[in-house]
Amino acid sequence: MPELEIYYLASLFRTYTVGLCLGVSSIAMTFYFYVVAKGRTDKSQNIMMHIVYSVLRVGMVLVMVSELTTVLYNYHINNFIYWTDNPELFIRLTIFAVIVCNAFAMQYRKISMWLGPVLAGGSWYAYFFFSVWIETESTYLSLLFGYALWLIVFGTCLALFRIYLTRKQKSYLGDGAYAGASE
Repeated sequence: MPELEIYYLASLFRTYTVGLCLGVSSIAMTFYFYVVAKGRTDKSQNIMMHIVYSVLRVGMVLVMVSELTTVLYNYHINNFIYWTDNPELFIRLTIFAVIVCNAFAMQYRKISMWLGPVLAGGSWYAYFFFSVWIETESTYLSLLFGYALWLIVFGTCLALFRIYLTRKQKSYLGDGAYAGASE
């Protein structure tokens, strides 16, 4: 198989895997905010969220494989230049590291349920953007600043959305639960 076909297949695979993760992450965020608005979680909703997060984990493994194949291909073709002059690669790896660390932090409840969805959703959208838009001709620091600014805007929008959804709840705790709720 010619190298150009391998490159296109690797790029197509990466686009599909990142698209899968972006879609599943969007579903998880939407479902999370549905539960926040409702004020409680049913057992069936917990089961559904576990399924969604399992699909997301499979997608994350596929993204790792796709990123690895892309890096190996570009290293084979461009060698040293690819590593020293590719801020888009470094920002993608940085964003993916944030996604993975946030996933572990959320799974082990080491991050607030306010910040976790901001980092997850905002990072998946940013990762998709940098996976599709390859050449930005920017420096790593400017891309990192743009990513941080994007997370701030995204987090502000989600905070306002959360306030809107929970405006009628009494004794709101911050995680979608009532103070007097018993489960």
